[in-house]
Amino acid sequence: MTMKNRNKNENIEDKGQALRNSAVPDARWAERMEFESQTFIFPADGNCSGKGSSRWSFFQTSLIKVQKVSIILFVFLISFLMTLPLPAIADSAREISTSSKEQQAASSQNSLEQLDRVLKSLERFDHSQGEGPALALDRLIFSLKDDQALRLAAEKKLLQFFAGPVTRDARIAVSKPLSWIAGSESVKALSPFITDPEKSDPARFVLERIPGDEASAALIAALEKAPAEVMPGIISSLGHRRATAAVPELEKLLKKNPLPPVVVTAVEALGNIGGSAASDILLNYLKSGDEKIRLLAADSLLRAANREIENRQHEAASAIASSLLKATLTPAEKLAAWRVKILAAGDNYEGEIQAALKSRDDLARQAAIGVIPRLVSQDKIDSYLGFFSGLPDSLQVQIAAVLANYPVQTAREYLVNLAAKSPAPEVRTEAIVSLGKIGDSSTVEFLAVKAATSRGNERASARESLVALRGKAVDRKILEMLSSTSEQTLRNELLLAACERNIRESREYFLKEAASPSADLSLVSRGLRAFGDISLAEELLNIAYKSEDEAFQEEMAGIMAAWAKQSARPDARSGYFRNLLGAEKQPERQALLISIIGKIGERSSLPFLRNYLKSQDPKIREACVRALSDWPEVEARDDLKLLASSSSDLKEKVLAIRGLVRLTASERYRRPEAVVESLKEVYSLSPRAEEKKLVLAAFPDFPCEPGLSFCQSLANDHEVGPEARTAAEKISQRLRR
Repeated sequence: MTMKNRNKNENIEDKGQALRNSAVPDARWAERMEFESQTFIFPADGNCSGKGSSRWSFFQTSLIKVQKVSIILFVFLISFLMTLPLPAIADSAREISTSSKEQQAASSQNSLEQLDRVLKSLERFDHSQGEGPALALDRLIFSLKDDQALRLAAEKKLLQFFAGPVTRDARIAVSKPLSWIAGSESVKALSPFITDPEKSDPARFVLERIPGDEASAALIAALEKAPAEVMPGIISSLGHRRATAAVPELEKLLKKNPLPPVVVTAVEALGNIGGSAASDILLNYLKSGDEKIRLLAADSLLRAANREIENRQHEAASAIASSLLKATLTPAEKLAAWRVKILAAGDNYEGEIQAALKSRDDLARQAAIGVIPRLVSQDKIDSYLGFFSGLPDSLQVQIAAVLANYPVQTAREYLVNLAAKSPAPEVRTEAIVSLGKIGDSSTVEFLAVKAATSRGNERASARESLVALRGKAVDRKILEMLSSTSEQTLRNELLLAACERNIRESREYFLKEAASPSADLSLVSRGLRAFGDISLAEELLNIAYKSEDEAFQEEMAGIMAAWAKQSARPDARSGYFRNLLGAEKQPERQALLISIIGKIGERSSLPFLRNYLKSQDPKIREACVRALSDWPEVEARDDLKLLASSSSDLKEKVLAIRGLVRLTASERYRRPEAVVESLKEVYSLSPRAEEKKLVLAAFPDFPCEPGLSFCQSLANDHEVGPEARTAAEKISQRLRR
C-alpha cells in the first residue's frame, strides 16, 4: 500500500471514529475525554519533539501525535455538523427510513414470488416421487411465519392453492405448513371442504390445530351433513381438540344407532374430551353387549379419569373408578381402575393403599404397590414394610422392584431378608437387583457371598449388583474383606468386583493371589495387567520361579512383558530383564527371562537371544526358539529361517516355521507376489503336513496369479490336496473382485 493511500485510509477511519463519538451522550463523552487525557504519556526527560533517545520515547511521541490529530478532526466534524440546518439532517434520516422500507418490501415480494414458484411445482405432487417440493414449502413457510403481513399473504395463497385443481398429495403437503399460520380466514375457507371425501382429511388436519372455538364450531356444524365415510374423521378431530361443545352433538349422534365405525370413533373421542357429560355417556356403554365397545368405553373412561386426577377433580375420578370396578373388564383395565381409585383419594392415599394391601384382590394389591413410588416419600416407607411381609411370593417381585426407589436402611434390610429367605428364585433375583441400586457398604458381604454360593441368574445378578454399588466406602469394604477372608470362591468374587470397579489398591491382593495354587489364573492375570506395573516385576518373577506349571509361567511372562512395554523408562523394558538374565545362573530362570525378553520384542535384544541360542541346554535353547517365534517384528525372520533350514530338532523346526508364517503373513505392505515367494520358501522348509497346511492357509490373504498357480499345482497332493484346492478357490474369488 502506498503512503498516499495509507494516509487516506487513516483519515477515513478518523472521521468514522469522530462520527461514532458524536453520537455518544455527554456523560460518555466526558468519560472518553478523561480517558484520552490520561493516555498522553510524556517522557521523563520532557522531550516531546520526536527526537528522543529511545524507541519507547519515540512510540509515546507518535501516540500523542495520532491522538491530537483525532481530536482535531473530531472537533472539526462536530463544528461542521452544527453548521448544517436541522431540516437537512431530518431529510437525510427520512431518506434512510424510506430506503429501509423499500428494501423490506422488496424482500417480502421476493418471498411471495418464491412461494408462488414452490406452489407451482406442487400442483401435480406425488409423495412417491420424493419429498423435495414439500420440504421446500415447509422451510419457506417456517422462515416467514413470524412476519404478520407475510403470514397473512402466505395463508391466502395456500388456501387458494388448497381449493384449486391439485392432487390429493399436494393438498396433504400444503396442510402441514398451513397449520402453522392458519387463523380465522382458514376456518372460513376450509369449512366447506370438511364434508368433501377428497379434501376432508387435509382440511381437518389444519382445523384440528387452529386454536379457538371457531374451528370446533365448524367441525360440529359439519356433523349434520357429513357423509358416512368422513364422519369418523370429523368425530376424531373433535376428540383431538377436546371440544366440550361437541358432547351434546355426539350424544345425539349415538342415539341414532349409527354404523359401528362411528360408534367406535365417538366413544374414543368422548374419552379424549372428558368431563362429567362425556363420562355419563360412556358409563352407559359399560353395559353394552358388544365386548369391543364395552372395553373401548372402559379405556376411554380411564383416560378421562386420569385427566380428572391431573386437574385435581378427585371426586369425579373416584366415581368413574367405582363404576369401572363394578363392570366386566379385562385384568389390565381392572388394574388400571384400582390405580385410579387410589390416586383419586388425593391426600388421603394412605388409607386407600393400606385397604388395598389388606384386601384379597391381587389386582388391588398390585395397583397399591405400583403407586407407592409416586405417592410415598422415603421417610414414610417404613410404615408399609409390615404390610409387604405378609403378601404372597407372586407380589414380592413387584415389591422388590418398588423398593429400588428407596435408598434407606430399612428397605435394604427388607431386600436382604427377601434375597436370603424367599423360596422363589425370581423373588431372590429381583431383590438382589434392587440391592445393587440402593445398597451401600453394609450389603457388600451379602452380595459377595451370594455371588460365591449361587448359580444361574442369581449369581449373575449378585455380581452385577456388587459392581453397581456406589461409593468409596464400598471399595474399602471389598479391600477389607480381601485382607481377612481365606475362602477361595469368595476371594474370587471379591477380586472380580475389584477388577470391574477398577480398584487400583487391590493390586497387592492380586500379587498374593498369584502365589496361590488354587487361584483363578485368568482372574489373576486380568487384575495384574490392569493394576500392576514394572515395579512389581521382581516379586512376580520370584512367584513364577517357584512354579513348575509351564502355562502359569507363560502367563506371568506375558504380564511382565506387558508392564515393560507400558513403562515410560527405557531402562525398565528389555534392559531390566537382560541385566537379570546376565546375572542368572539357573537354566529354568534363564529360560523364563528369555521368554519375557522375546515377548517384549525390542530390536536391541536380538543379539542376546542369538548368543543364548548357542547354548547346549535344551531349556534355554527352546526358550530362545520360542522367543524368536513370538517376535513381533520381521527382523527375526532371518534367524527363524536359519533355524528352520539347519536345525535337526523337529520341535525347533516346527516353532521356527510357525514364527515364519506369522511374520510373513503380517507383511501386508509388500506386493502380493513378493509375499507369495516368501511363503513358497517357507513351504519348502516345512517338515510336516501340518505346517504345510498352515502355510497354504496364508496364501488367500495375498491374491495373485503366482499364488494361484502354486496352490493349483498342489491340488492333487495326497497330504495337502484339500487345503490347496480351498486356497486356490479363495484366491480365484478375490481375483475376480
